[in-house]
Amino acid sequence: MSGTNVYSGVSDRMETAMSLPPAAFRDKAVFEAETDRIFRRQWMPVARVDQLPNAGDFLSVDLAGTPLVISRGEEGVFHALSRVCRHRSMPVAEGEGNVKAFTCPYHLWRYGLDGRLLSAPAMERSEAFDQGKCGLPSFAVDVWQGWIFVNLDEGAAPLAKHMAGLDAHVTQDGLGDMRIVASLKFPSPWNWKVLVENFIESYHHIGPHSETLQHSNPAFGTYVPELPEDTNFTALENPPAEGADPLTVYVGFPCFLFAVIRGETTTATWYQMEVRDEGYFDLTVHLLMPEPQASDEEFVAGSAEILRHIHLEDIPVCDGVQAGLRSPAAAAGPLSHLERGLWHFHRYLKRVTCNG
Repeated sequence: MSGTNVYSGVSDRMETAMSLPPAAFRDKAVFEAETDRIFRRQWMPVARVDQLPNAGDFLSVDLAGTPLVISRGEEGVFHALSRVCRHRSMPVAEGEGNVKAFTCPYHLWRYGLDGRLLSAPAMERSEAFDQGKCGLPSFAVDVWQGWIFVNLDEGAAPLAKHMAGLDAHVTQDGLGDMRIVASLKFPSPWNWKVLVENFIESYHHIGPHSETLQHSNPAFGTYVPELPEDTNFTALENPPAEGADPLTVYVGFPCFLFAVIRGETTTATWYQMEVRDEGYFDLTVHLLMPEPQASDEEFVAGSAEILRHIHLEDIPVCDGVQAGLRSPAAAAGPLSHLERGLWHFHRYLKRVTCNG
């Protein structure tokens, strides 16, 4: 089984739902289909507004094999541009920083923050050269709750439409007023869905988190609220034990992973994934806070250490699942009612890959 057919067997009923077949995680053909029908057609989070506070700020990201630079123009508008020079394909930007314009280091072609070609030395004798047609390709970009999203599909529906259901769940949380206060980086040698599925259920609190989250947000009390059948997201409520804070985990499909802790102060975490291939992605776990907590260094440091510890508990099980999926004996198994979010995710994968 390969390509889009790998999702054709996803059940229409939670009571008969099974985990995905191992081929969904290990076959290159499946990942290529996902890249074409998901990552190049869906709205993907690439940054937070607070990472680009000033005109001229930029950062580089890679999305579905497309090197991008996200910039903030003089007018405050965000741009998502190819960062590959239109001359000989040299990247015009790397990393992050602040510039007046992007200058290719190879032959000094110079582009504006909006991608327009401003100058190109020694091109006056070329009859093929048209300055107005040699700008950096641009892509749809929009902002939701402080996150910057990009869509590589020029025919994509507006971001607001895609996020409407999720928006209603977090409208009171002030996510747009938060800023990143700590970022933890983890190389992740797994299929991207291994982390999404781990993030989407708290059934495993009884295992790797038995000494941490199981005490604060016990596994058997967690649940997914009723959601529309064709939902673009799932939400997992984690009711607290006495003295702890309620936790809600959200996944905006395909892989917009964030959690909101609604305690005395509402804070959030964002698991940013840059997917490289069928067996690897780069993960950055961001901690988000509003003021004045964001300026409390001791509170930030303590919260970041807890976040690091929780993910370190998850790493061995993600390693184990990835290894187990390679076994010839690996097969799909029945899902628990505590894994309803996985079923929502699988139905989304079936919908966008088999009918895309």
